[in-house]
Amino acid sequence: MSHLDARPLMFVVSGPSGAGKGTALRFLTERSLLQRVPTYTTRQPREHEKPGEDYVFVSEEEFFRLHDEGTIFEYTRTYSASYYGSPQRLLADGQSGPLLTELDPGGFVRVRAASQRRVIGIFVTTASEDELRHRLHLRGQGDEANQRLRIRTDQLTWAWVYDYVLLNEDREQFLRDLETVVRSEILRSDGARRMLELKAESNPTLLDAEDSRKNSG
Repeated sequence: MSHLDARPLMFVVSGPSGAGKGTALRFLTERSLLQRVPTYTTRQPREHEKPGEDYVFVSEEEFFRLHDEGTIFEYTRTYSASYYGSPQRLLADGQSGPLLTELDPGGFVRVRAASQRRVIGIFVTTASEDELRHRLHLRGQGDEANQRLRIRTDQLTWAWVYDYVLLNEDREQFLRDLETVVRSEILRSDGARRMLELKAESNPTLLDAEDSRKNSG
């Protein structure tokens, strides 16, 4: 793939429960850096969640109707028997600004393979299992801790396919790192788009040398 990639961006945040995905998603949307695309789920909303913003909450019957008609293009089932599905919008270019969504690793791989956008994967985790267990207890999910920690172990094997792995140990540092990643990728994309504009405007050979170098490498 060319180093100069001017396609619209989509950022995917993944990671185990309690690692800080929600913190990352809220931060990036509240700072108006990215537009979030909520995914679908059949589970009930939690106390702090806003329907249509955090998730699109639907019945199981509605979920599979949306899948059959193509609105949901891929889905997964969790250990709690809830379904999570990715909207077709994640695949389209749309010529809009950079998007943000939350997916599990399997969904991330499928979306990256099929999307017309340049997909940037950010895997969020903690450095230790003990810290994650502590956070799950604080969230009232202590009875699910062992199951969720087993999922964490499975997900960590996927972390290698992501573009970035961010450790959420110190919250302020974590948010600084997150913003750096997003702004850097937006800057890279904007630069590529401008280079293509310059090529079309004034210098048709602007990228020929770069293409020749890669073809001979």
